[in-house]
This record gives sequence, C-alpha cells and structure tokens, in this order.
Amino acid sequence: MSRRVAALLLLVLPALARAQYGGPGGLTPEDQNRNQLRDRLNSPVGKAASKVKLDEALRNFNSDDLPTRLEGVEQLGHSDDEAKAVGYLLQAANDPDMAIRLKAIDVLGTMRAKDAVGSLVQQLFMRGTEPTTKQHILVALGKIGDARATKPILDFLARDGDRGLRGNAIYALGDIGDQEAVEPLTHIADNGADPTLRSLAQTAVHKIQTKPAPEVIPSALAAERARREAEEKEKHATP
Repeated sequence: MSRRVAALLLLVLPALARAQYGGPGGLTPEDQNRNQLRDRLNSPVGKAASKVKLDEALRNFNSDDLPTRLEGVEQLGHSDDEAKAVGYLLQAANDPDMAIRLKAIDVLGTMRAKDAVGSLVQQLFMRGTEPTTKQHILVALGKIGDARATKPILDFLARDGDRGLRGNAIYALGDIGDQEAVEPLTHIADNGADPTLRSLAQTAVHKIQTKPAPEVIPSALAAERARREAEEKEKHATP
C-alpha cells in the first residue's frame, strides 16, 4: 500500500464514522444527547435544579401519607441524578409496605436501571420474598435488559415450580434477548409439559433470535490501528 493510500485511509475513516453516525468523532445521536445532558447537569444551574428536584422527591417519599410516598417514588424515577435515585429506589424496593415496594421495583424497570440488577436478583432468591414481588422483579429485569440477569433467571426458572412465575421468567428472558437463554428455552418449547409455557418459550426464542445486533461504532482506537497496519504493510512492501 502506498503512502498516498495510507494517508487517504486516515482521512476517510473518521469522515465515514461522522457521516454514518451523525456526530463529531463518530458519536451516535444517543451519545450526543447523553453528553449534552451531562454537560447541562454539570453546570451550576443544572446541579442546583437537579438537587431541588431530588429533594422534592425525597420529601414526598418520606411523607406519612401513602399516596404522597408513592408520588415520591415516581418522582425518583424522573430524577436527573440517577445514581442517587437508584439508591433510594432500592431501599424502597425492600419497604415493608407492598405498594411502595412494588412501585419502586416497577420504576427501576422503567428506568432500565442496570445498577439495580444485582440487588433485584438477590431479592428474587430471598426466602421471604413473596410471589407478587418476585413477579414484579422478573418484569423489571426484563425491561432493564441486562444480560447479567440471564443466568440467575434461568436458575430461578429451573427451581421454582410456580407456573405463573415460570411464565414471567420466560417472558423476561425473551425481553433480555441473551443468546445464552436460547438452548434452555428451546428445551422447554420442545419438551415442556405445560402448553402455555411451551408457547411462551417459543415466543421468547423467536424474540431473541430476531433481536437486531448492536451497532458497531468505529472508534478512534480502530482508526489508529488501521493507520498502523497500513504503515506496516507499506514498510514491508517497500523494496
């Protein structure tokens, strides 16, 4: 490869990334929005507004009035400070009041709070967790869509004999979309004794297998690697 081709490659790769993903440096629109939100929240005005919003949610959450507490849980789900909000919501997910507990779990699912996966999985397997809470946890884990929950849910599916909860677990695995779940779900679809669970497993397998592959974004590191490979090839090609 000539030096001219290598230089052209260096110019074309970043340009292609920008053209394909619509942002500087190959950023996706989601990345750009996230960066803009982060910059806005890190500004003095943004930090002050975020604190006021979180403080209001916590005031409501700590109220003695149940409807007000439920409103506070909902507000935490819309907080700009997601890390703090998730911490408080995980506390609420273990609240003695079932209404608060279920609301918090549902909000964590709606937020797609990946930081909550470990705690929710742990709660799923606790002996004192009643079936209704387990049901909401499985739904939330499906919405979050983190593959770290796949194996625990498969273990839960193998152990728990409750038909309804097994159906929730199968549905959650379909929502997560992890290929690791295909083989055990296929086994249920082909050999399960319950026709409803067989149907759910078939649907889950189809959902996983037709899930779009994640987009691969050309990175600065990839461009640098291409440049070095081009230089190396040219060096060996030069007599």
